[in-house]
Amino acid sequence: MENLDKRCRKNQEGITLIALTITIIVLLILAGITINMGTSNIKDSKENALLTELGMVQNAILQRKTKVDLTDEEYPGEVITSTSVDLDQIIQDINANKAAEEEMVDRKDDNDEDYYLLTNTNNGLADLGITNSEDEYIVNYETGEVINYTTKVTGSGKPLYIYAKTLN
Repeated sequence: MENLDKRCRKNQEGITLIALTITIIVLLILAGITINMGTSNIKDSKENALLTELGMVQNAILQRKTKVDLTDEEYPGEVITSTSVDLDQIIQDINANKAAEEEMVDRKDDNDEDYYLLTNTNNGLADLGITNSEDEYIVNYETGEVINYTTKVTGSGKPLYIYAKTLN
């Protein structure tokens, strides 16, 4: 009986320190991968939100251009003058900060007074039906250009600039 008791105790040694360490290391690796993927997904979703909003603003200004052509009402936003905003500097900032594989951004209109600043404070965005935007936009209703004046480029270097190719 005593011999049987010794054999049972030998088989009940439990988990070893090495097995516990390996388990903890595997769990830490899995946690690290999960956190990294979560952070990446958050960054991608913010970038996609910026690009989507840029497209929404462009769609809204093209619709407003059509409406103004039919009704002769005024465009929403503040007219930009060469003293209020340096558009060429903004384009240079975009080109300097964007990813190398993207095309160079170039203004489609040389006249600064064809560009409008749309913000929440001047009701330019609200007049276009865009609410809850924290960014400001510079737009040209004639060329369909839209520049995100607040952010300019995404975290991965995509320019927050768009224009309507069909109008040019």
